[in-house]
Amino acid sequence: MGVAGYLAVNDIDRWFARTSRREHRTVSLYGCLLTGRMFEYFRYRLRYALLVDGATFVVHVAEFLIILTSLGGLAAFTVMILRVGSLIVSGAWWGLLEVMRERVRGLSLTRDRDAVEREISSWLVLSLIVATAVAVAGAAVALSLLPSTDDPLGLLYALLVVLELAVRMPVRVLHSGMYATRRIYRPLWTLFAPTAVQIVVIGAGALFYPTAAVVVAIIASNALSIWITVHFALRLYRLNGVSPRPRTASLRDRLPRFPVRQGFDATVAGLGLRLDAIAVLAIAGIYGTSTRSFDLTAGFEAWRDIDAFQFFYLVLPLLRGAYESTAVFYFDFVRLRRVPALREYRVRFFHRLLIVTPVVTLHFWGLAVVLGLFVLPGIPFTFLLALLPLFIVRSFIGTYQVRLFAEGQFRALNITIAFSAVLFALVWIDVNPASDLLELTAAMITLLIVHINLQHLRDRIPPPPTQLPLGDWIRALAAEPGPVRAGTITVPEWIPERQRAAAIDMIRKTLTDNGCLAFCSATTLVFYTRRDIACEPHLEVQTATGGAANRAQYWREPAPDGRSALDRITTAQWLAPIAGVPQEPQSPECLAPEFFEIFPDGVVAALDTRAGAQAMRALDDDLVPAILPAAMKSLDDDALVVSVAGRWLSPIFHENKVRMIFLLPPDPEPAQFQRWLRTLRAWRLGQWDREVAVHGA
Repeated sequence: MGVAGYLAVNDIDRWFARTSRREHRTVSLYGCLLTGRMFEYFRYRLRYALLVDGATFVVHVAEFLIILTSLGGLAAFTVMILRVGSLIVSGAWWGLLEVMRERVRGLSLTRDRDAVEREISSWLVLSLIVATAVAVAGAAVALSLLPSTDDPLGLLYALLVVLELAVRMPVRVLHSGMYATRRIYRPLWTLFAPTAVQIVVIGAGALFYPTAAVVVAIIASNALSIWITVHFALRLYRLNGVSPRPRTASLRDRLPRFPVRQGFDATVAGLGLRLDAIAVLAIAGIYGTSTRSFDLTAGFEAWRDIDAFQFFYLVLPLLRGAYESTAVFYFDFVRLRRVPALREYRVRFFHRLLIVTPVVTLHFWGLAVVLGLFVLPGIPFTFLLALLPLFIVRSFIGTYQVRLFAEGQFRALNITIAFSAVLFALVWIDVNPASDLLELTAAMITLLIVHINLQHLRDRIPPPPTQLPLGDWIRALAAEPGPVRAGTITVPEWIPERQRAAAIDMIRKTLTDNGCLAFCSATTLVFYTRRDIACEPHLEVQTATGGAANRAQYWREPAPDGRSALDRITTAQWLAPIAGVPQEPQSPECLAPEFFEIFPDGVVAALDTRAGAQAMRALDDDLVPAILPAAMKSLDDDALVVSVAGRWLSPIFHENKVRMIFLLPPDPEPAQFQRWLRTLRAWRLGQWDREVAVHGA
C-alpha cells in the first residue's frame, strides 16, 4: 500500500472514530421513551440552547442601548418596530412553510426524489418573490420613520434589519426542505459563532465608534449565520442526492400549488406563535401618542417611572424564551405524530415537557431580573416579581401552541388565537390602566385553561385507528354496526420500495377516519371502509404501482354490517380459514412465562411499567433506540419477529399500543424459534392457552 493509500485509510479510520464518538454522545428520543429517562433527553436538547439564548439576549440589549444613546429615541423606536415586525413576518412565513414541510414528509415516505426536488424548488421561487416584496415594504417603512437628515448609520441599520428578514426567507425554505424529515446536525462551534462575532465586534468597537460597530456586527453575524445554515443544509442535500432547482420555463408552473384555506390556516398559526411580539407592539407601538395602550406599569406609584417602551422591548426575547425552548422539540412532536401507534408515548413526552417548562421559564425570568436590577435604572423588584406569573403562564401556553402546530392542528390553534384576541380587546376596552397587568395575567390564565381542556380532551379521546394487527382488525370489522365495504390488495415484493411505500401510504390516507387496514401477509393487505369514497382504493394503488399491484378487489355493494362482511371475506378466502370471529386475546403479560420457558436467556419488558423501563436500561445502548422504529416496521410487514442490531425482537401491540417487548437471545435454536412463532400466531387470534401450549410442547 502506498503512502497516499495509507493516509486515506487513516482518514477513514478517524472518520469512523469521530462518528462512533458522536453516536455515543447522542441521546435518542426513542431510547429515552423506553427507559423513562426523558429528563435526560430534555437536558441534552436544551443544554446549549439556553446558553445561546442567553448570549443572544446580551447582544440584543447591547445593540438597543447603543442605538438609543447614540442615535436617539426615534432611531431606537424605528429599529424596535422593524425588529418586532420582522419577528411577526418570519412567524407567518414559518407557518406557511409547514405546508411545504408536510408535503415533503409525505413525498419522502414514497421515496419520490424528483417530486421532493420540484416541491422545494417551487417554494424557493415563491420565497424570492415574497422576500422582494418584504424588502421593498420594509425599506419604505424605515425611510418613512427615519428622516434623511438623521445619522445615516441609523437608517443603514434599519435597512439591514429589513435585508436580514428578506434574505432569510429563501434560506428558511432551503433549511426546511431537509428539516421536514430529519435534523440538520452541525458542529458545536456553529451554535455560538454568530453570537460570539457580534459580542466581539460590539465590544471592540464600543470604545471607538459604537454605532458603526453595531452595523458591522449585524452584517458579520448574519453573513456567518446564513453561510452556516446554507452550507450544512446543502451538504445534507448532496448526501441524499436531492438537488432542488427550477425545471420549467413558466413562472406560474414554478410556484407551489396548495389550497388557499390550508395556506391561510398555517400562516395564521405561525402568527399565533408570535403573540409576544404583537403584545409588545400593543404596549409600545403607539409610543408618544395619546391613544389607549396597555400600561403594565400603572399598578403602583413606584412603577410609574418605568419606561415600558424600553423595558418590554428588551425583555421580548425572554418572554419568548420558554416558547423557543419548547420549539426545540417541534421535530420530536412531528415524528411521534406521524406514527399513530406511538400516540401514548407522544402524550407521555408532552406531560414530561410540561414539568420542565416552568424550570426553563425561571431561567429567563432570572435574566429579566438581572436586566431590571443591574442594567436599567429604576426597575423595582416588586414589578419584576409581578411579571413572574405572566412569564410562567406564557411559557405553558407556548408549549401547548407548539404541540398543536407540530401536529397540524391549525384550526384549533387559530381558534385559541382568536379567543386570545378577544380577551386582550376586553382588557383594552377597560380605560383604567392601573389594572392592565392583573387583567392581562388573568386573560393569559383563561387562555391557558382553554388550551388545557382542548388538548387533554383530544388526548382522552383517541381517533379511530387506521391500521391494526390482523387479529385486532378482524375483531374491529366484526364489531362494525353499519354497512361496510371491504377490499384486498397484493403489493408484490419485487416492485421498487418507493412504489410500495407510496401505495401503502395512499391507502392509509384514503382510510383516515373512514376505515382500517391490516396486513395478512408481507405482501397482501385487507381493508374496509364505513362510508362511500370518491375513488376506489384498489384502482388508485394499481395506478401508483404502474399496474404491478394487479391482484386487487373492492366491493361495489356494501355488506349490511361488519359481521356479514367478515363472512363474505371468509367465503372469498381472502384470509386463512378462521372459526368465527377470533376471541379477544388474553393480556400480553400471560405470554411471559411461555417465552421464558422457550428462551430462558431472553428479555421481557412491559413498556408501561417501571420494571419494563429498568429492563430497557440494562440493554445495549445501540439496541434500545432501534426498538420502537423496528416495532413500527413490524406492523407494516405483519411480522411476528423483526431483526434489531443482530437480535430478534417481538413487539406486542395491544389495543393499538406497543405494550410489551420480547427480546430473543442471540442465535436461538430453530425449534425454539418456530415454537415461539406458533405461540404468537395463536395468541393474536385469541386461540392460545397456557395449559394447552405446555401440554402440546
